Amino acid sequence: MEKEYKINLLRRLSTSVLIIMPIVLIIYLQNILVFSLMISLISFLAMYEWIKNDFTSRYFSGFGLIFLFWFCSIYFVMNYSTPLIHQTLFASLGSLSIYNIFLIIILNTAIFDTFAYVVGSNFGKNFITPKISPNKTLEGLLGGLIGNTFFSLIICYFYSISYWLILIFIIGGILAFIGDLKISFHKRQSGIKDTGSLLPGHGGILDRLDSHLIATPVILILTIKLLPLL
Repeated sequence: MEKEYKINLLRRLSTSVLIIMPIVLIIYLQNILVFSLMISLISFLAMYEWIKNDFTSRYFSGFGLIFLFWFCSIYFVMNYSTPLIHQTLFASLGSLSIYNIFLIIILNTAIFDTFAYVVGSNFGKNFITPKISPNKTLEGLLGGLIGNTFFSLIICYFYSISYWLILIFIIGGILAFIGDLKISFHKRQSGIKDTGSLLPGHGGILDRLDSHLIATPVILILTIKLLPLL
Protein backbone atom coordinates (compact mmCIF):
# COMPACT_ATOMS: atom_id res chain seq x y z
CA MET A 1 0.00 0.00 0.00
CA GLU A 2 2.79 2.42 0.93
CA LYS A 3 4.72 1.57 -2.23
CA GLU A 4 1.62 2.09 -4.37
CA TYR A 5 1.02 5.45 -2.66
CA LYS A 6 4.58 6.61 -3.38
CA ILE A 7 4.38 5.51 -7.02
CA ASN A 8 1.05 7.25 -7.48
CA LEU A 9 2.34 10.40 -5.76
CA LEU A 10 5.42 10.46 -8.00
CA ARG A 11 3.26 9.97 -11.08
CA ARG A 12 0.94 12.79 -10.01
CA LEU A 13 3.83 15.14 -9.30
CA SER A 14 5.50 14.35 -12.64
CA THR A 15 2.29 15.00 -14.54
CA SER A 16 1.70 18.21 -12.57
CA VAL A 17 5.15 19.50 -13.59
CA LEU A 18 4.41 18.69 -17.24
CA ILE A 19 1.09 20.52 -16.96
CA ILE A 20 2.46 23.60 -15.21
CA MET A 21 5.43 24.12 -17.57
CA PRO A 22 3.41 25.21 -20.65
CA ILE A 23 1.13 27.28 -18.40
CA VAL A 24 4.13 29.14 -16.99
CA LEU A 25 5.46 29.66 -20.52
CA ILE A 26 2.14 31.07 -21.71
CA ILE A 27 1.93 33.36 -18.68
CA TYR A 28 5.49 34.51 -19.37
CA LEU A 29 4.64 35.34 -23.00
CA GLN A 30 1.60 37.37 -21.84
CA ASN A 31 -0.06 37.02 -25.22
CA ILE A 32 -3.85 37.09 -25.03
CA LEU A 33 -4.27 35.06 -28.23
CA VAL A 34 -2.05 32.22 -27.01
CA PHE A 35 -3.66 32.38 -23.58
CA SER A 36 -7.18 32.26 -25.05
CA LEU A 37 -6.30 29.29 -27.27
CA MET A 38 -4.94 27.38 -24.27
CA ILE A 39 -8.02 28.05 -22.12
CA SER A 40 -10.35 27.22 -25.03
CA LEU A 41 -8.57 23.91 -25.76
CA ILE A 42 -8.67 22.86 -22.10
CA SER A 43 -12.36 23.80 -21.82
CA PHE A 44 -13.23 21.96 -25.04
CA LEU A 45 -11.49 18.77 -23.86
CA ALA A 46 -13.25 19.01 -20.49
CA MET A 47 -16.64 19.39 -22.20
CA TYR A 48 -15.81 16.45 -24.48
CA GLU A 49 -15.09 14.25 -21.45
CA TRP A 50 -18.31 15.42 -19.80
CA ILE A 51 -20.35 14.35 -22.82
CA LYS A 52 -18.30 11.20 -23.50
CA ASN A 53 -18.94 9.91 -19.99
CA ASP A 54 -22.65 10.53 -20.50
CA PHE A 55 -23.35 12.48 -17.34
CA THR A 56 -26.99 12.24 -18.39
CA SER A 57 -29.43 15.06 -17.60
CA ARG A 58 -26.50 17.14 -16.43
CA TYR A 59 -25.30 18.59 -19.73
CA PHE A 60 -26.49 22.08 -18.80
CA SER A 61 -24.69 21.88 -15.48
CA GLY A 62 -21.47 20.80 -17.18
CA PHE A 63 -21.77 23.45 -19.87
CA GLY A 64 -22.44 26.12 -17.25
CA LEU A 65 -19.45 25.28 -15.06
CA ILE A 66 -16.98 24.86 -17.91
CA PHE A 67 -18.29 27.98 -19.68
CA LEU A 68 -17.94 29.97 -16.44
CA PHE A 69 -14.30 28.91 -16.14
CA TRP A 70 -13.62 29.63 -19.83
CA PHE A 71 -15.40 32.99 -19.94
CA CYS A 72 -14.04 34.45 -16.69
CA SER A 73 -10.48 33.36 -17.44
CA ILE A 74 -10.41 34.99 -20.88
CA TYR A 75 -12.57 37.99 -19.95
CA PHE A 76 -10.50 39.14 -16.98
CA VAL A 77 -7.13 38.52 -18.60
CA MET A 78 -8.23 40.28 -21.78
CA ASN A 79 -9.79 43.28 -20.05
CA TYR A 80 -7.24 43.80 -17.28
CA SER A 81 -4.00 43.33 -19.18
CA THR A 82 -3.47 46.90 -20.41
CA PRO A 83 -0.91 49.00 -18.47
CA LEU A 84 -3.41 51.79 -17.74
CA ILE A 85 -6.02 49.50 -16.21
CA HIS A 86 -3.35 47.65 -14.29
CA GLN A 87 -2.04 50.93 -12.89
CA THR A 88 -5.44 52.20 -11.76
CA LEU A 89 -7.11 49.01 -10.56
CA PHE A 90 -4.16 46.91 -9.43
CA ALA A 91 -2.31 49.43 -7.30
CA SER A 92 -2.83 47.17 -4.28
CA LEU A 93 -1.46 44.14 -6.11
CA GLY A 94 2.13 45.29 -6.30
CA SER A 95 4.01 44.48 -9.51
CA LEU A 96 1.77 41.55 -10.42
CA SER A 97 0.15 41.57 -13.85
CA ILE A 98 -3.19 39.92 -14.53
CA TYR A 99 -1.28 36.98 -16.04
CA ASN A 100 0.72 36.60 -12.82
CA ILE A 101 -2.46 36.81 -10.76
CA PHE A 102 -4.11 34.11 -12.87
CA LEU A 103 -1.10 31.82 -12.43
CA ILE A 104 -1.06 32.39 -8.66
CA ILE A 105 -4.77 31.54 -8.43
CA ILE A 106 -4.20 28.34 -10.43
CA LEU A 107 -1.25 27.46 -8.18
CA ASN A 108 -3.36 28.09 -5.08
CA THR A 109 -5.85 25.45 -6.20
CA ALA A 110 -3.06 23.06 -7.18
CA ILE A 111 -1.48 23.51 -3.75
CA PHE A 112 -4.81 22.77 -2.08
CA ASP A 113 -5.15 19.57 -4.12
CA THR A 114 -1.59 18.46 -3.35
CA PHE A 115 -1.70 19.16 0.40
CA ALA A 116 -5.17 17.62 0.70
CA TYR A 117 -3.99 14.48 -1.10
CA VAL A 118 -0.77 14.08 0.91
CA VAL A 119 -2.30 14.85 4.32
CA GLY A 120 -5.47 12.88 3.62
CA SER A 121 -3.57 9.84 2.35
CA ASN A 122 -1.28 9.74 5.39
CA PHE A 123 -3.45 11.01 8.25
CA GLY A 124 -7.04 10.91 7.02
CA LYS A 125 -9.45 9.13 9.35
CA ASN A 126 -12.63 11.22 9.38
CA PHE A 127 -14.37 10.76 6.03
CA ILE A 128 -16.54 13.65 4.87
CA THR A 129 -18.59 12.15 2.01
CA PRO A 130 -17.97 8.38 1.95
CA LYS A 131 -20.87 7.71 -0.44
CA ILE A 132 -19.71 10.29 -3.01
CA SER A 133 -15.93 10.36 -2.67
CA PRO A 134 -14.70 7.82 -0.11
CA ASN A 135 -11.13 9.17 -0.01
CA LYS A 136 -11.96 12.71 1.05
CA THR A 137 -11.31 13.31 4.73
CA LEU A 138 -11.54 16.21 7.14
CA GLU A 139 -7.80 15.94 7.72
CA GLY A 140 -7.17 16.24 3.99
CA LEU A 141 -9.43 19.27 3.71
CA LEU A 142 -7.69 21.01 6.61
CA GLY A 143 -4.29 20.09 5.14
CA GLY A 144 -5.24 21.70 1.84
CA LEU A 145 -6.46 24.87 3.57
CA ILE A 146 -3.25 25.07 5.60
CA GLY A 147 -1.32 24.83 2.33
CA ASN A 148 -3.41 27.73 0.96
CA THR A 149 -2.74 29.77 4.09
CA PHE A 150 1.05 29.44 3.88
CA PHE A 151 1.07 30.02 0.11
CA SER A 152 -1.02 33.20 0.32
CA LEU A 153 1.05 34.41 3.28
CA ILE A 154 4.20 34.12 1.18
CA ILE A 155 2.56 35.93 -1.76
CA CYS A 156 1.34 38.76 0.49
CA TYR A 157 4.76 39.18 2.09
CA PHE A 158 6.87 39.19 -1.09
CA TYR A 159 4.49 41.33 -3.18
CA SER A 160 3.26 43.65 -0.38
CA ILE A 161 -0.36 42.68 -0.96
CA SER A 162 -3.15 43.08 1.59
CA TYR A 163 -3.31 40.10 3.94
CA TRP A 164 -6.99 39.83 3.12
CA LEU A 165 -5.72 37.72 0.23
CA ILE A 166 -5.21 34.90 2.74
CA LEU A 167 -8.96 34.75 3.42
CA ILE A 168 -9.73 34.91 -0.31
CA PHE A 169 -7.35 32.04 -1.06
CA ILE A 170 -8.77 29.94 1.80
CA ILE A 171 -12.18 30.47 0.21
CA GLY A 172 -10.54 29.31 -3.02
CA GLY A 173 -9.49 26.08 -1.31
CA ILE A 174 -13.04 25.45 -0.10
CA LEU A 175 -14.41 26.10 -3.60
CA ALA A 176 -11.79 23.75 -5.04
CA PHE A 177 -13.05 21.06 -2.67
CA ILE A 178 -16.66 21.70 -3.74
CA GLY A 179 -15.75 21.55 -7.44
CA ASP A 180 -13.85 18.30 -6.94
CA LEU A 181 -16.75 16.87 -4.97
CA LYS A 182 -19.25 17.77 -7.68
CA ILE A 183 -17.34 15.91 -10.40
CA SER A 184 -16.82 13.00 -7.99
CA PHE A 185 -20.59 12.86 -7.51
CA HIS A 186 -21.18 12.61 -11.27
CA LYS A 187 -18.46 9.97 -11.65
CA ARG A 188 -19.95 7.95 -8.81
CA GLN A 189 -23.39 8.03 -10.43
CA SER A 190 -21.92 7.01 -13.79
CA GLY A 191 -19.84 4.23 -12.20
CA ILE A 192 -16.43 5.46 -13.41
CA LYS A 193 -13.19 6.24 -11.60
CA ASP A 194 -11.69 8.78 -14.01
CA THR A 195 -13.19 10.93 -16.75
CA GLY A 196 -10.30 10.01 -19.05
CA SER A 197 -6.73 8.73 -19.23
CA LEU A 198 -4.87 11.61 -20.86
CA LEU A 199 -3.01 12.64 -17.68
CA PRO A 200 -1.17 9.77 -15.89
CA GLY A 201 -1.88 9.78 -12.17
CA HIS A 202 -4.71 12.26 -12.60
CA GLY A 203 -7.05 10.69 -15.13
CA GLY A 204 -8.61 13.01 -17.69
CA ILE A 205 -8.67 16.76 -18.23
CA LEU A 206 -11.90 17.04 -16.26
CA ASP A 207 -10.34 15.13 -13.36
CA ARG A 208 -7.62 17.78 -13.21
CA LEU A 209 -9.88 20.75 -13.97
CA ASP A 210 -12.69 19.90 -11.54
CA SER A 211 -11.26 21.84 -8.59
CA HIS A 212 -10.61 24.88 -10.81
CA LEU A 213 -14.08 25.13 -12.35
CA ILE A 214 -15.63 27.12 -9.50
CA ALA A 215 -12.53 28.31 -7.64
CA THR A 216 -10.81 30.11 -10.52
CA PRO A 217 -13.75 32.34 -11.63
CA VAL A 218 -14.79 33.25 -8.09
CA ILE A 219 -11.27 33.94 -6.82
CA LEU A 220 -10.49 36.00 -9.92
CA ILE A 221 -13.52 38.16 -9.19
CA LEU A 222 -12.74 38.50 -5.48
CA THR A 223 -9.06 39.26 -6.08
CA ILE A 224 -9.62 41.79 -8.85
CA LYS A 225 -12.83 43.46 -7.69
CA LEU A 226 -12.73 43.17 -3.91
CA LEU A 227 -9.08 43.05 -2.80
CA PRO A 228 -8.18 46.55 -4.10
CA LEU A 229 -10.97 47.94 -1.88
CA LEU A 230 -9.69 46.32 1.33
